[in-house]
Amino acid sequence: MDGIQAIKNCIVARYPVIYITSWEEGRVEKFLESITASYIPNREFFVWSVSSGMRRKGERIENTNDPLKAIEFAISYDKPAVFLLKDLHPFINQRPDVSRALRDAYQALKNTFKFIFLISPFAFLPQELKKEVEIIDFPLPSFEELESLLNQVLASFEAKNVRIRLSEDDRKSIILALQGLTFDEAYRALIKSFQGKATISPDVVEELHLEKKQIILKEFVLEYVHEKLSIDEIGGLDNLKDWLRKRQKAFTPEARKFGLDQPKGLLVMGVSGCGKSISVKAIASLWSLPLFRLDMNLVYSGIAGPPEEAFARALKTMDSLAPAVLWIDEIESGINDKVSEGATGRILGYFLTWMQEHRSPVFVAATANRIDLLPAEMLRRGRFDQIFFVDLPIEKEREEIFRIHLSKRNINPDEFNITQLAKITKGWSGAEIEQAIISAMYEAFNEGRPLCEDDLFKIFSKSVPLSTTMYEQIKRIREWAHKRAVRASEAPITPEI
Repeated sequence: MDGIQAIKNCIVARYPVIYITSWEEGRVEKFLESITASYIPNREFFVWSVSSGMRRKGERIENTNDPLKAIEFAISYDKPAVFLLKDLHPFINQRPDVSRALRDAYQALKNTFKFIFLISPFAFLPQELKKEVEIIDFPLPSFEELESLLNQVLASFEAKNVRIRLSEDDRKSIILALQGLTFDEAYRALIKSFQGKATISPDVVEELHLEKKQIILKEFVLEYVHEKLSIDEIGGLDNLKDWLRKRQKAFTPEARKFGLDQPKGLLVMGVSGCGKSISVKAIASLWSLPLFRLDMNLVYSGIAGPPEEAFARALKTMDSLAPAVLWIDEIESGINDKVSEGATGRILGYFLTWMQEHRSPVFVAATANRIDLLPAEMLRRGRFDQIFFVDLPIEKEREEIFRIHLSKRNINPDEFNITQLAKITKGWSGAEIEQAIISAMYEAFNEGRPLCEDDLFKIFSKSVPLSTTMYEQIKRIREWAHKRAVRASEAPITPEI
């Protein structure tokens, strides 16, 4: 709650003009009324907007609609007072007299018990005001505030004879899903998700994640990924799955109380078709967090404005949606070591700073095929918590992959010689095995009979795996990862296929 503490510090230090950035006018107003009453004895509280003028407890002060008149009123008022001015930024931008009046207010009010608070969703200050005005981001509702809200809403539905089937962990998952929303947005999301239900169950978490989707619709470079995969749907990758399971509760208050820092991110690199993307989707599912994909191609397309501005805005949006998983697919295509000038260089610099310093619970899950293209400074400790290498599946993992994909299509894997199929497909990726099963099923379906092993053997005989066609490239990737990355599977990394 750094923003709230910063406001308290400014009041104690008697900063006369304080600029608060927030969408939550009502919540900020209530907070300022409460906190200033504790620090400023016998103070009056005024609220101003261009439509209503200056008001005190609903009483309107005449001739104060104009912002210049409102600031003059605050300067001349002869008692301890707090003045909350809403949406003054357009006037600061367009009228030099308003900007000048704020500088006058700073001089007149310092070392007094009078304070001017400006509130706006956006921080805008001309150069001449930056030395006088303190800018503070007002935090979104805390875990405790959202917990209190959830309990109130659940009590109201329980009073209507709605059954509540939520464990303590389910309630925490709901609160985590609400984080990143304003207080009003969280309230509306709960009402919308609970309305019309005879029983409130853990399924509402996914509905709450969809509410966050509405926020990112305005950001053309971000996409909400609805598809979630269970970690049990991934064949192999035991080391990676174990790492993820141990961090399943990493974003809970219990983890903070234990002294753990929240995980920053994970870089998964390796051979195409071996599970990098599905691993990212499994993270969101396992941790019960919404998943958002940042499309670097759209960032550079200019559809959302200058690339560096679109990128910075996307990361700020993610900060507001936290906790969440941010997926940057094929990160080397947008941030690489070959271009260090222009927009690419600025995006790299901004991303590195954000990765190092951001405090919002955003977990970055980046995937890469050519990790050797990434700048060295991105790979150093402190950016990502771990770098995993996803290799071609070993025989044991190929058996798992066959069982998963056959079972998913309502085919009993016990009717097949899975061990033999796994031996034949040495050097095949998981995606290639899945596609072979699908192709074989079309053959069987076309002939009006169930799938059999011969169908698979025919597909195998006609296919050339990527490990053969891209042998040299895969060997280079393995050589790079041999001493630089942790293998996602249990088998050691070897340069040979």
